[in-house]
Amino acid sequence: MTGSLMYQLKQLFSSVSGQARDAQEFALLSAQIREAGTAVLAARQSVALAKAQNEQDLRQVARAAQNITDLEIRARDALAKGQEKLAREAAEAIAILEDEKTALERTTRAFEQELTQLSDNLRKAEFRLRSLKRGERTALVRQKVMKATTVGATTDTASLLQAETRLMEIEARQERAALADQAFQELSPQDNPQTMIEKLADAGCGTPLRTSADAILERLKSDIQPNLMIENRV
Repeated sequence: MTGSLMYQLKQLFSSVSGQARDAQEFALLSAQIREAGTAVLAARQSVALAKAQNEQDLRQVARAAQNITDLEIRARDALAKGQEKLAREAAEAIAILEDEKTALERTTRAFEQELTQLSDNLRKAEFRLRSLKRGERTALVRQKVMKATTVGATTDTASLLQAETRLMEIEARQERAALADQAFQELSPQDNPQTMIEKLADAGCGTPLRTSADAILERLKSDIQPNLMIENRV
């Protein structure tokens, strides 16, 4: 086995091994990107749910504030009318609402700060995921281009080489046909008697090979002249 053949076989085995390794790497990368995409989607849903819950808490704080204001107005009215017992019940309700409102406000403020950080982290994760997907697409395209242009004994390269060889054969045949036609046109009269015969006939030497328009015109003139002479005698 020659050194050249050994080298080609080595290149073939290396190419096949590299392609198998690349396929495994791309499969693993694709699986990891899908897993990351699932995690980002779950995070997006969780952040959306947290925002909805926080919005509910804020609305509850607003309702508590509205109820407190309403109860305070009514409690003052009850005191003005001497209904102190009823006013005290209203004051107790107001105290409970104020405690709930204060706790909710404290919770929502703390959660809003955390939610801002969570939203920022989610945006970064989404950006990284989009970058990963773009990178995967670029790597796949690069791999296909490299596979198509790599010189070696791979199937795709063999197909390219076969097509290139066939094209060169077609171009060579066309070139030979053009050269043969040119050579035929350049043959001397001795090599191509028919050309010389046509040339002599066109010069009026010997029997014409083609009917001439001048000959037909002369014949027509000769037919007309006798008729004119007969008419003149009459």
